[in-house]
Amino acid sequence: MSAQTAKRLLVLFLACVSFPSLCSSFTSSRAPSPVFSFSTSSPKKTHGKSHLDNFIPKSQSWTSHQSKKSPIRVPFCLHMNSDSDDDEGNGDNTSSNDNHSEDTTTSRTIASRFTSPILDDPGLPLGDAAVSQIVGPSLQVFWLFLVKAPMPTWLHPIFNSAFWESRGSLVAPTLIHGAGLSCCWILGALAAGAFEKEAFDLNVSSYGTILWKIVQAGAFATGLLILATQMDLFVEFGGKLIQPGESAEADIRILTAFVEGLNDVVFEAIAILSWRLYRASVTR
Repeated sequence: MSAQTAKRLLVLFLACVSFPSLCSSFTSSRAPSPVFSFSTSSPKKTHGKSHLDNFIPKSQSWTSHQSKKSPIRVPFCLHMNSDSDDDEGNGDNTSSNDNHSEDTTTSRTIASRFTSPILDDPGLPLGDAAVSQIVGPSLQVFWLFLVKAPMPTWLHPIFNSAFWESRGSLVAPTLIHGAGLSCCWILGALAAGAFEKEAFDLNVSSYGTILWKIVQAGAFATGLLILATQMDLFVEFGGKLIQPGESAEADIRILTAFVEGLNDVVFEAIAILSWRLYRASVTR
């Protein structure tokens, strides 16, 4: 056998070996890519056939396991932006509804603190009323007598008599003024939830929580006291809103009301704070 014949036989052998792989690669390169339907609705049909059947050859082997009328679908692709926008809109509506419900719930909760309060200790409101009506104003009167300071305008005898000595004539105005202070404190305690167990029981709370409840109730009561003082000045000056600098009489009356209100707040705070801390200490 010559060298040329051997070379020809070798080339023929290599061609026979590599021909199947070349055929398979050529077939795979000619196969079309799958057609995806991005529509969430059913495809349009023409004469009983889907419009995709006109583009997909029936001889393709990769579609043999699938139905001709149900192409491969990728859901939520065509309307992804609109769906996300709808979700965002629904989210905004949901959040707004939640905010509205939270506001309604909050307002109902604040109103229920006055209409149906929680009184874990039924005797605590009576104790607060006694302390704020009797102890606070009396402590203020004793302190003013002790330091020889001017008496407040509300501390004057109800009846003046020239025939006998009016002993104890300052008790009634003190109790009357204390009743107004007691109303302010009770309303402040209701607004702050100061009659709940966590506001006076150390078994379920701490001194920090108790002090914070007292501060909240005192702030509300102080606001009511300021409002009541302004109404008193309004009535005293014949329905006129007075301002500092209008006249010497108005300036003196405003300054007197400010000092008396400050004294009320300070002595009421001392009395209530002492009573509340003592009430909390006996719960241990």
